[in-house]
Amino acid sequence: MGLSSNSIIHFTKNFSSLKGILEGNFKIKYCRETIHSTLKSIDVLIPMVSFCDIPFSQILNHIDSYGSYGLGLKKTWAEKNGLNPVLYLDKSSSLSNNISVHLISRLIDGKNKITDLDENEKRTLDIVRYIKNYQGNLVRFRKKIILNYRFSDEREWRYVLDTSHESLIFGNIINFDNNENRIKSAKAKNNTKIENERLAFTPEDISYIIVKAESERDVLIRSLERIKGKYPHDEVKRLTSRILSVEQLKTDF
Repeated sequence: MGLSSNSIIHFTKNFSSLKGILEGNFKIKYCRETIHSTLKSIDVLIPMVSFCDIPFSQILNHIDSYGSYGLGLKKTWAEKNGLNPVLYLDKSSSLSNNISVHLISRLIDGKNKITDLDENEKRTLDIVRYIKNYQGNLVRFRKKIILNYRFSDEREWRYVLDTSHESLIFGNIINFDNNENRIKSAKAKNNTKIENERLAFTPEDISYIIVKAESERDVLIRSLERIKGKYPHDEVKRLTSRILSVEQLKTDF
């Protein structure tokens, strides 16, 4: 079996969030990425939606870290909408140092907002929106910390706002120094600018819907039936066979 699948999956922490995605598409939100190198670390807020490219046989660890509810979409949908796999960088590599110091630092050069950059500088920095650390500490729900987590195992695909949103492709590029209040404030301020941005999909694009427990299957079906306009009866019937539970994944894959 290959390491990749024909679908990419977005995971979320609860049933309500999954229902919101099914009803109103993916909401674009700013996420913090800290790009580490041996010379310098830089914080970036990136407006995105993330997915993983992992077969079900290897997905249980990812569920433990990111939530027991998910939506799988066909990779053809991902390609049509401009998603791209991320570039994983080891902090000790020369590429990591070149990007963090020579690319980012020289372009920023004392500026702390993307709006301070000219158009060519913004386009040059576009690669930064697809960078992730190869390994590091993962902070998840309720401040759960997983030490030395290998992010590359996620095989992440990422959607980011295209460069026509030139004032929005980054939030502030600053060092938050792990100050939770500053991080939350910066995210909230930037998210208000893109609150109406969505990454859309159709029922035909859906490969799988994942819920935590078998008992939630019927609840999900009823929820789909109540969403007006997007899920006709025939589509709900088709999707019924594509609903999987984490309980089922633990025993069947």
